[in-house]
Amino acid sequence: MVKLYQFSACPFCWKVRVLLNYKDIPFETIEVNPRSKKELEFTDYKKVPVLVDGETIVTESADIMDYLNNKYEITLPKGDEEKWCNWVDDTLVHYLPPIIHKDFKTSFKTIGEVMPTGSWLTRLVGATIMSKVAKKKALKLGISDPIKELKIAIDKWVDEGLKGQPFYGGDQPSVADLSVFGVFRSTEKLNVVDIACEHKQAFSNWYAKCKQLTAS
Repeated sequence: MVKLYQFSACPFCWKVRVLLNYKDIPFETIEVNPRSKKELEFTDYKKVPVLVDGETIVTESADIMDYLNNKYEITLPKGDEEKWCNWVDDTLVHYLPPIIHKDFKTSFKTIGEVMPTGSWLTRLVGATIMSKVAKKKALKLGISDPIKELKIAIDKWVDEGLKGQPFYGGDQPSVADLSVFGVFRSTEKLNVVDIACEHKQAFSNWYAKCKQLTAS
C-alpha cells in the first residue's frame, strides 16, 4: 500500500491526499513528529510530504502528483497546469500563515485544531513561535493585508481559472483544481475556507463539488 508521510495541516500534503482520494488509490498516512521527524529516518529528506510506494520514495508535492499520474495512469483533463500549480506553490499558499497565525491568540487556537492531542505547553510554545514566524514571512513577501490579498487570489482563480465552468478541467477536476482545493482543504477548520466561500459564491460551489469528489 502507498504510504504518505505528512503533517495533518500541511497544504502540500493535502494536495497529494486529495489526488489519492479522488482516484480511490488506497493509502496509509503516517503523521510525522515536527520536532524529531524520526518517522523520516529512512530518508535524508526531512520535509513533508514524502510518498513511499513499495521501493520507490518520492518527495515534493508536485513530483509526487506527477508520479501518481504516471504510475497509476490517472486520466485528468489537461490545460495550463504548470502555470496554476506554480501559482499555488509560489503565491496562494503564502496567504495562509498570516491568517491562521496572525497573532498569539489565533495561533494558539490553530495549533489546538491541528494538534488536538498536543499539550498546553506545546500549544503555548508553538503559538509564540508561529505567530512571530508568520508575521516575519508576510513582511518579507510584502503581504500587508493577507485576507484582502487572499480574496484577490480567489477572484483570480474564479475569473481566470474556472471561467464559468464547474472545474478548471471542465466537467471534471484537473491537477490544477486538486492543487488549489488541497491548499484550502488543509485549512477547513481554520476559518480560511469560510472567508473564501463567503467572498465568492462560484468558489463556494466549486469547493463543495471538489470536497464531494475527494471524500476519503
